[in-house]
Amino acid sequence: MDYSIFHAVDEFASDYKWLAHATYYFETIGVVLYAAAVVVLWLATEPGEERRWKIAALSGAASAGLALLINQVIAQIWHRPRPYESHPQVYHLTKSHDPSFPSDHASAAFGIAFGIYFIDRRIGKFFLAVAVLIGFGRLLVGAHYLTDVLASVVVAAVAAGLIVQFGKPLLMRLVLLLERATDPILAPFHRRMRRHSPST
Repeated sequence: MDYSIFHAVDEFASDYKWLAHATYYFETIGVVLYAAAVVVLWLATEPGEERRWKIAALSGAASAGLALLINQVIAQIWHRPRPYESHPQVYHLTKSHDPSFPSDHASAAFGIAFGIYFIDRRIGKFFLAVAVLIGFGRLLVGAHYLTDVLASVVVAAVAAGLIVQFGKPLLMRLVLLLERATDPILAPFHRRMRRHSPST
């Protein structure tokens, strides 16, 4: 069944190559911008304000890191070949030979999303929406089977749950440490923004 779904998506991608290439471009550039958005989440918090977004940003980064670490453990147990390695005739735009199960791209994306969502649901919904696009994109460019991506969702959710459940005190200590370096730099920028805000 896994290959049947992959084959159906692969035929669609082959028929609409422009969409597959656009998705590949998004997968290449969009993933970088997605990670940058986590940094922006930290920078958007004015010094002295509630630290929820800062904690969310670190939670997302830590959850992604833990999810990728779990992936490495799984890969040592089972090295699943990429779809185009097992089925050379399929249409694909990637050439990676890393294990197919789970997807590192999807695990990192959903790790960030769940890590943020578990702290701040409102902003987390945006990251989850983008993570879904990234996960579907892995199928459309022929990089993974559906179960690879679904496994990544589970791995990411577990990783984020562990980080938020047991690592929150450490995240808070890291926030207090890191903001000593970033707040003095950001404070003038936020003051200028406040002066130019229509509400003021």
